[in-house]
Amino acid sequence: MKLPRLAGRVAQWITIGAGVWFLVATARAHWPELARIELAPHAGPLLLASALTGLTYVALVGGWVWSLRWWSQRLPYLEALRIWFLANLARYIPGTLWQFVGLAAMCRARGVSAGAATAAVLLQQVVLLATGLVLTLGLSPRILGDWTAAQSPFVWAGLVTAGLGVIIVGFPAVAPRLRTLAQRAAGRDLAWPAPPTAAFGLYVAAMLVPWIVYGAAFHLFAGALLGPAAPGAAVSVAAFVGSYVVGILAVFAPGGLVVREAALTVALTPAIGAQNALFLAVTSRLWLVVVELTTALIVLATHRVASLREA
Repeated sequence: MKLPRLAGRVAQWITIGAGVWFLVATARAHWPELARIELAPHAGPLLLASALTGLTYVALVGGWVWSLRWWSQRLPYLEALRIWFLANLARYIPGTLWQFVGLAAMCRARGVSAGAATAAVLLQQVVLLATGLVLTLGLSPRILGDWTAAQSPFVWAGLVTAGLGVIIVGFPAVAPRLRTLAQRAAGRDLAWPAPPTAAFGLYVAAMLVPWIVYGAAFHLFAGALLGPAAPGAAVSVAAFVGSYVVGILAVFAPGGLVVREAALTVALTPAIGAQNALFLAVTSRLWLVVVELTTALIVLATHRVASLREA
């Protein structure tokens, strides 16, 4: 095994191990409180939260398909949904290539450039990470303590607006570096777009919306499980988006596994206590996996029915 690959594996196990240690230690310290949590979910909010999350996945695929025009490529939307969900399931496999290999192969079979399809996914991931970081900064008073809460909300709204502006205006300057990083992640040569500023600005703004919907869905999920003990809406959005961003940054952990749960526990603990925070962190991971699998099955079934009608 080559040294860089070995170092990556070691970093991966250290990252996951640290997250597991933190979660287990938290669970042991608060086991009596955890054991007293009564699980009586409210079906209405839980179903609404699941529907919002599933629709967000579908909307992200729409953003991917829309951005393919910058590479002069077209892909039918229903086919794009099928490819996206099948490829996305591979992100839990250790390593960074499997998701892109599957997506590239399926797109090539549909006459779409594998390089363009892969680059469009990576561009979306970069923009989602950037907008997630900006939104986390804007919502930071909800999870960082009194010293940030003392600032005017307009200050943080201004920071979010300025951050989005920097992303839009600064993209051409960082595009060459992003292309290099994308090529390393995908293991192939990738063309990188130079979209018009207005179109790219619209794309960046559109990628901010899924984060807000994700956070709102998590708030509904938390309320469905914990009732009055659940965190408020602003805290829910801030903690969930922030932990999700941490999970993306933890590239050594497949799908942000364990790392995201640890970050969510830390972010929610001041508001609802460690036992409730840990409970939501663990159950939300299971919930998201179920929602993603259910949405994927619905998409695959719809695609199959449409294919049979066309035959």
